[in-house]
Amino acid sequence: MTNQKSGARKSTATARAATGADVPMLALSVVGVLLTAYLTYMSGRQDALAFCAAGSGCDVVQSSRWSTLFGVPLAAWGCMAFAALGLATWAMRAQAGRWRAQVLLACVGLFISVYLTLVGILELDATCVWCLGSLALWVAAMALTWRQSPAPMPPAWRLTSAGIAGLVLVVLHLHYAGVFDPAAGPEDPHQRAVADALTAAGAKFYGASWCPHCQQQKALFGAAGRHLPYVECAPNGPKAPQATECVAHEIKGYPTWIINGNRYTRMLSVRQLALMSGVPVPDAP
Repeated sequence: MTNQKSGARKSTATARAATGADVPMLALSVVGVLLTAYLTYMSGRQDALAFCAAGSGCDVVQSSRWSTLFGVPLAAWGCMAFAALGLATWAMRAQAGRWRAQVLLACVGLFISVYLTLVGILELDATCVWCLGSLALWVAAMALTWRQSPAPMPPAWRLTSAGIAGLVLVVLHLHYAGVFDPAAGPEDPHQRAVADALTAAGAKFYGASWCPHCQQQKALFGAAGRHLPYVECAPNGPKAPQATECVAHEIKGYPTWIINGNRYTRMLSVRQLALMSGVPVPDAP
């Protein structure tokens, strides 16, 4: 009986020691959730971030096509990853299982953060202080997994986690290359020029999220479609009242273009829009 009580006390002490050792990881997860939740909130409001002036490297990164993934702000995915790390640290009692979850999540988060940082430097010639802050947190999380690893250290799981993170990174890269969704891929320079010229000229493209022809109109511009001067007329669904701007301009059908005072209630080709906006049309091959 005495031996059983002693063993129970020893087991409890070990569990408490393991929980105590995880306090830095839990604190790091909370900071990560707060940081990425702030970025997600500001992205939803389309407000400028603190320390992120218009035209700065931070602004360039946050407004790039790499700032979203499958239509969701990338910061929201980061928030979920930090939350998962915190939940695993808080809820998983088995030390080995908890450590494996921490290593896997830290590995995936670190690989993605490094990839996006390199994209910013190499593709955009810009860096973002908020992204670098997130990268620092994932580096710290990975460092903590070395400090808290069970003895003897099982290197095989680190290699497995690195492999899984590598596969995630491959899928992510293919997504941004436009393999799964052309709208996420590189922008065509001519299509981007047309979209920018339409915006500069004060043109408006009125549509609704549930309108198939509106989606087809955007798809004609591929990744440059997000630069079109689009106005959502049905933010609350097809049965809800129209947005105020659409009511004021008496929008009756979708898509509707208003360009130079002229109204077109139909899809327009990139060539037609280029001619209307004054962008030279490239010669056909």
